[in-house]
Formats: sequence, C-alpha cells, structure tokens
Amino acid sequence: MAIKQQAIKGVKWTSASTIGRAVIQLIQLSVVAHYLSAESIGLFALVQLSLTFCQLFSGFGIGHAIVQKQTVSSRHVSELFWVNLWLSFLLTAVIYFCAPLISLLFDQDSLQQHIEFVSVVFIITALSRIHLALLHKKLAFELVAKIELSSALIAFITVVVLVLQGFSIEALLYGYLISAIIQSILFYAYSSFRPVIVRIHSWHEIRSYLSFGINQTGSSTINYFNSQFDIIIVGKLLGPEVLGGYSLARQFCFRPAMVINPVFTRVAFPIMSKLQGSTRLSRVYCQLTHLLALLNFPLYVALFVLAEPIVQLFFGAHWLAIVPTVKLMACWCIVRSIINPAGALLMAIGRVSLALKWNLFLLCVFPLAIYIGTFYGVYGVVLSMLIMQLLLLPLSWYFLLNQTVHISVLAFIKALISPAIMAIIAGVLAWITLQLSASYLYWQQLSLAIFIGVVSYCIMAYKTNVFFQNICKGKISFEV
Repeated sequence: MAIKQQAIKGVKWTSASTIGRAVIQLIQLSVVAHYLSAESIGLFALVQLSLTFCQLFSGFGIGHAIVQKQTVSSRHVSELFWVNLWLSFLLTAVIYFCAPLISLLFDQDSLQQHIEFVSVVFIITALSRIHLALLHKKLAFELVAKIELSSALIAFITVVVLVLQGFSIEALLYGYLISAIIQSILFYAYSSFRPVIVRIHSWHEIRSYLSFGINQTGSSTINYFNSQFDIIIVGKLLGPEVLGGYSLARQFCFRPAMVINPVFTRVAFPIMSKLQGSTRLSRVYCQLTHLLALLNFPLYVALFVLAEPIVQLFFGAHWLAIVPTVKLMACWCIVRSIINPAGALLMAIGRVSLALKWNLFLLCVFPLAIYIGTFYGVYGVVLSMLIMQLLLLPLSWYFLLNQTVHISVLAFIKALISPAIMAIIAGVLAWITLQLSASYLYWQQLSLAIFIGVVSYCIMAYKTNVFFQNICKGKISFEV
C-alpha cells in the first residue's frame, strides 16, 4: 500500500480510537466531578504528575528510535527489549522509594501510598513497548486503535463501578492500572515479535538507538516540566483543593487538542520519517498544520464563548467558579496547538537534539512566568502562560520550522489564517445566539449556540476550503 493510502487509513483508525477514548474520558471526568471532592481530584492530579514524569524515562525513547530507523535487525530488537525491561525495573524501584519524598514535597501524607501502589505500571508497559513500536513502524494503526479503545472502555467501566460503590481516588488508580495491563497483554499478543534471550554483542551497534532515545527522552523530560510546571506550582503553592478545580478546567480544555493532535502526529511521525530529505516534507507539514487548525480553532473558540453553560452541563453549578479559568485557558490552548506538531517533525528528521535545546530554553522562562502568575491566583497562572506562549510563537517558527525544513513565515501564516477567521466569525454568531436565548434553560442555550456555530462554520469551510471538503467526504489528501 502506498504511503498516501497508509496515511489516510492511519488517520481514520487513529481518529476513531482517539475520539472514542476522549469521549470516554470526558464522561469519566463528568462522573468524577459529580461524585469526588476537589481535594481528591487534585490528589489524583499529583499522582498523575509523578507517574507522567517517570514515564518519560521508561524505555529512554527506544521505541521511538526503532520507528525512526529505516531498517532494524531482529537481533537489535531483542537486545533493545531487554535493555528497556531492565531500565523499567530500575525506574519502578526509583519511583517506589522516592514516593515518601514526593509526598513530603507536596505535604500530602496519603500521596505516598498511592504512588507506591501504581509504580508497578512501568514494568507492565515495558513488556510490550517494543511490540507497540514495531506495530507503529508497520503502520498497523487499525490494530493499535482497537486495542487502545478497548482498554479505555474497560478501564472506564471499572472506574464508574468503583465510584458508585463509594471508592474515591482508589477508583481512578485501579482504572489506570487496568488500562495499562490490558494494553500490554494485547500489544504483546498481536505483535509478531517474540524476544529471545541474547547477550548484547556490541554496545557500539545499538549506540545510535540509545543516542536517539536519550536525546528524545531529554527533550521530553524538559518539555514535561515546561508543560506541567503549572500543575507543580499550583499544587505546591495553592494546595490540592485549588489544584482540583484548576486540574478539572485544564483537563477539559486540553481535551480537544488531546483528541485531534495525536491522531495526526502519531500517523505523521512514521510518514514524515519515510520522507526524510524530501522537498515534499515542508509542504506536507504545512498541510498538517492547516488541517489541525481547521479542527482545533473552532473548538477552542466555542469553548471560550460557551464556557459557562458547558461547565454547568458537564460538572454542575457548584463548579461555575472555574468558568473564567476555562475561558482564558481556551485562548492559551489555541496558541499552544499551533506549534504542537513540530515535535513529530523534529523526531521524524532526527533533530531531537534541537528539540532538547529548545525545551531547555523554555525551561528557563516558563517556571518564572508561572510563579509570578501565582501571586494573582489561578487566573494569573493561566494569563502568564498565555502571554509567554504568544511571545514565543515567532521564535518557535524560526528555530523549529524555518531552520530545519525551510518553512517560510508566509507559508506558516497562510496555513493558519483561514481557519482563524472562520472560527472567529462562527464564535461571534454563537455568542449572539447565547445572548438572545438568555431566558432559556442553560442546556437549551448551549444547544442553540452550538447548532448556529457549527452550521455557520461548516458552511464557510465547505464553500472555501478544499481540505474541509475532503474531511466531509472521508478523505485526507496530503500531497505525498
């Protein structure tokens, strides 16, 4: 099958999985918001924060290195499997014994036992990490999508049943582990790779894998701090109860990008890897950016305009205090989504060292901005991140896009301008509808405003945009 057809099939199946999992997670978030306290939600956010950090070191990017390499020998794959597994055992021990320190850092005694309980997840995922990488390398997106969606559904059912039985944060922890176990078993079972016990004949031969993985891990680690410093600082300085509301708003606002962007970046990474050195790569990247903007911009504009009825519908009236945070965070997410695909591009062309340097630079500026924002509460934190993201956008284009695959500023702006204009017009029409229906119930207001916004955006996009026409027809026509 040609790359173009594989890309289209990959987008369809990854879309189905990602959208399905996002819907499941959104329903789970709504259930949790109605049954658990802000403190419990904030405490789980701290557990996730710790685990996400440690996951960056799980495997040291070996899986990505396997996907990026044009050819990989079976002996190297087995050697890398055992290296990855031993690293995961070491990581599990580290996170287990560091749990008291993490608990002390955030001044939450119960945090220790929760982290210790789920620390085994790194060994569970290590058993199938290489298998998943090989499935991605073969562009087996359909199989991966079905496995991820099935595990998410079973984990969701587990969480809901346990929450209804009176469990608190434990319900979320059990769901987290069950999802990891099911994925690991199925990735292993459906991959043709079976590791054999081998000695590493030459570290020199696998050094390129480890070098790529270490650079990618270093970049991801720094990027983690850049993207999670708000959670760290809010949790430390403002407490778990404030973090609970902030985390709820953050998870909800991040959901559109977490649904849309991974669909295309996961597919784009192996596709762009096959186009290394081709003059078509910059054109394909601009098309990818344009497509993401077509989908992201209207969703975030809608979230900004309709924040109040959305929060009331999904989380209840007792969470209306987070509406201003949701609105400002929607603006931040729009800007953040613009440069998000650059990570996949840099990995595809083997420039992970550049990503590492860029994220080191961000590490120097973001924490200070967030810390200053805390003096003005949660709203100040989000505002500081929005301002910083806007200031860094031109630098992101120049160093990550122009200096790597020679994307001009005009080509970059052209990819964004049309979706932005259409989203703003649709958002204004939705806002007017919201004002005119002020006497209606909140869910009626929301339904009318969404209907007007969606219809107006779709009409504009279908009449003027070829990409959107192809989406409506179930086709993604990248020029590859």
